[in-house]
Amino acid sequence: MIDKPLLVISIIANLLGLSGVADRCDSALALYQAGNVSTVTASRSIDEIGFPEIISLPSVKVFSQRPSISAKNYLLGDLESGKILLSEAASDSVAIASTTKIMTAVVALDKYNVDDVVTVSEAATTQIGSSVFLRVGEQITVKELLHCLLIKSGNDSAYALAEHLSGEGVNGFVELMNKKALELDLKSTRFLDPAGLNDEGKSSAEDLFKLTRHALKNQAFSDIVSLDKYTAKNTTGTISHPLENSNRLVGEFDYIGAIGVKTGYTPVAGHCLVSAVEREGHTLIGVVLNTYSDTATASALESRKLMDWGWQNIEWR
Repeated sequence: MIDKPLLVISIIANLLGLSGVADRCDSALALYQAGNVSTVTASRSIDEIGFPEIISLPSVKVFSQRPSISAKNYLLGDLESGKILLSEAASDSVAIASTTKIMTAVVALDKYNVDDVVTVSEAATTQIGSSVFLRVGEQITVKELLHCLLIKSGNDSAYALAEHLSGEGVNGFVELMNKKALELDLKSTRFLDPAGLNDEGKSSAEDLFKLTRHALKNQAFSDIVSLDKYTAKNTTGTISHPLENSNRLVGEFDYIGAIGVKTGYTPVAGHCLVSAVEREGHTLIGVVLNTYSDTATASALESRKLMDWGWQNIEWR
């Protein structure tokens, strides 16, 4: 019987906080029990569950003191295993501002070819808040818009990408964002727009951790969010959009090993940052939402503090 080993592995993985391993076990088990796969296929799926993920398990060192993170919601987790190592109110459903754009990028990469050409509408150029100053009628590729979206957090770029969905536009794109959230089991998440301007759109630190683990598997996404600076151009090269990463861990702070991911701010959501740092073959993902301090550097400072604690107090065995 192949179902018992799968069930045992799933239970152990859940107890250890290895969500990625547990999810693949559960999927294989469901297929087997439904009669959709053979014993041979299910056996192969056990081999493919991802045992390399559980060779090196992260844990917090004994006698480590909890850090003082000045944010209402935060989380620190391991990219590879999916294990959450430190959290505070991480399941609360809250406004997440422009960290929404992680999902915008995920859906755009799912639906479009990066070489697709987008014609920028007037509606896209009139979005409030952060902008890269796209021009009405400008033709620019999806790839360049993703740089504008993820590096400088352009709200105009988010809407230009969403409007490109043939025959469905922004509402159809947001529907795809919510479908993807269901697919990724983001239980506390509901999107209302592609930029994160509507504070009634919600997610949680836990869900953003799951989403970011998924997003970083896409090479195009991970390449973009790791850039300090970039100049996006229209298809003819006659219009330039100089971009500096709004994530200070990648840019201004030049934090060792920082590889992304996305900032966010509205008065309701507060200062937010989803960060990722890679060192010595391991990657930690930090989520900081709604810092108590209302300064432009608040989310970066708290994220740096969270990451410093992680690299000092987490060990892999």
